[in-house]
This record gives sequence, C-alpha cells and structure tokens, in this order.
Amino acid sequence: MIDATTAALAIALPAPLTVKEALRTENRLFLDTRSPAEFAEDHLPTAINLPILSNEERAVVGTLYRQVSQAQALEKGKEYFQEKKPLFLKELEPHKDKTVIVNCWRGGMRSRVIADLLTAQGYNAFQLEGGYKQYRKYVRERLENYQLKPKVVVLWGLTGVGKTELLKQFPHSLDLEGLAQHRGSLFGALGLEPRSQKRFENLLLQRLEELQGERFIVVEGESRKIGPVQIPAFLYKAMKQGVPVLVKADLDTRARKAVQEYFTKENIGKIKEITAGLRNVISRQKKELVAELLDQKKYQEAALLLLQYYYDPLYEHTLKKGNYVLEVEARNVQQWKGQLANMI
Repeated sequence: MIDATTAALAIALPAPLTVKEALRTENRLFLDTRSPAEFAEDHLPTAINLPILSNEERAVVGTLYRQVSQAQALEKGKEYFQEKKPLFLKELEPHKDKTVIVNCWRGGMRSRVIADLLTAQGYNAFQLEGGYKQYRKYVRERLENYQLKPKVVVLWGLTGVGKTELLKQFPHSLDLEGLAQHRGSLFGALGLEPRSQKRFENLLLQRLEELQGERFIVVEGESRKIGPVQIPAFLYKAMKQGVPVLVKADLDTRARKAVQEYFTKENIGKIKEITAGLRNVISRQKKELVAELLDQKKYQEAALLLLQYYYDPLYEHTLKKGNYVLEVEARNVQQWKGQLANMI
C-alpha cells in the first residue's frame, strides 16, 4: 500500500506482540490504523486513531476489492495514504519515546506497513498479532471466565432516588449505566450516546481489573440488559447474590431529580415522542396530559405523572421481592455513604 522500499523493510520488523504481551508493555502507545467508524465502535485501551483510510476511502477501496481486483484496491489505498503520510508522521512525533504497538482489524496489511514505516523512521514499533480481532477475542474469553473477588453491594431503588449520585461517592464503585451510556429504560438514552456491546465489555473488563483488589464494590441494581447491551453472566449472578441495599426518596424529590437529569431543552421533543409510544402501561389520557404539561414547560408535573404511571409500576414489583440488609433515605448523600461504609 505504501511503496516497494517500505514494504521491503518488513524483513527487519520485530515479531508481532501478542495481546497479553502488548498489554504488559510499559510506556506504550496503541496506534489504531482502522477507519474512524471502526475505531468508534471499540478500540484498545487509551489507543489513538490515525487511520490509513477514512470511512469514505475504506468504502471505495472495499468496493474495488470486491468488484474489480485486489491489485487495484491496493493501488487506490496507496494513493490515499501517500497524501496523508506527512501529517500521519507529524501526529506521531510527540510519541517517539514510546513503544508504538500498531493494530488494524486482524493484524494484516494496514498495521504491517505502518509498523514497517515507523521502524524505518526510528520508532520502537511492533505490530499487534491478530489485530483488534484478537483483542476482542481476549476480552470475551476473560469475561467468560472471570473470577470476581470483591463482594458486591447492590443499590436498589425507584427511578430518581439518586443511586448514580451515591455510586459516585465511592471510589470503588462500578457504574454500569455509565459504561453503557444508557440508563436502562425507554427514556434511558436521552442525552447520551449508547455504546456498543464490544465497547461496553472492553470498558467493563478494564474497570473490573482496577477493582479486583478491593474488599467490596458498589453497583446499581439492573436487569440483565441495559439498553442495547447485556451484562456478562458472571457479573449478573454476583449482583443477584450480592448485599442488597434499598435507597428511598419521596415522590417530589424523585421528580425533581428526574427533571434535572432528563428534561433538558434538547430532550423535550424526544420525551414527548417516547411518551406517545408507550403502550399497555399508561393511558392515552395520561400521555396526552404529559404532552400538554411539557408544552407548558411544567416539567415537574410531567415528571410526577411519568414516575407514577410508567416508571413505578415497572419496578415496584421487583423491588418488593428484595430482602434488604439496609434501607437508606436519599436526603443526605454523605449520610448514605457513612451508613453503607459502616454496614460493609
């Protein structure tokens, strides 16, 4: 994809690093050469993206590969990269003191030629064996066989009691909704950009490794799915068997918190749209009333209706089944923290 001289340098390139070797490497930089769209879906920890091809260029090259020939696809890829090569090297200049580990999708041409190029430029560069595909396999296998050591304390409570706020008071908390970028209900994606299952699992594994030495971790009670992503079986089982704590707050307090979190100017139209589509949960009259209150900017009243007639009926039945070891009021976050710490 670059030129014959650069390609010939492949002979001098060190052997590719395995995923485990790469993750153990100190003062490293993961350089992801995939397209921006591939990178956005998921990538290695702290990786930077310097794509050989943009999303549009990758589509053109892929079409040539499928419909014309591999040779023409390679020529077009070479043409695209030659134009951006000077900027590519300039972007990497601040990282010349690091071990640069280059990956593409499966450890093929894209990462190989860039590792060659960087070696020729004096970098300590390696190709990642198997590329991102192998890293993804590593993450899946680790989560399938994960042995969670800390005890799990699980916060349960109706929408708006402030469980996420409490989580943030503990340095050893696991914010699953934060990792998923989804709050778990039909309204849960408002103002957020939900992550893919791949990205969620990647970030989850990184956070679990950080928490593995703790005596206990604090999580929010969830169903198996949080929006589009699914919690791994071992973690969901640990949550079901964890220490259950019920967090409580009065309805007005919960409505105020819901307004603060959901009812931004950008979200009002979407709230109306989602509310209109609710079926078998809330009556047509109540949905119309919510829409009227939103139009009148009476957000507290609208939130009260949604909590009473949508959220609470969904979750009250589940919460009544809990055998809670502690019940805490939501009035004072610091008081929660002290009660939980003492109980644990």
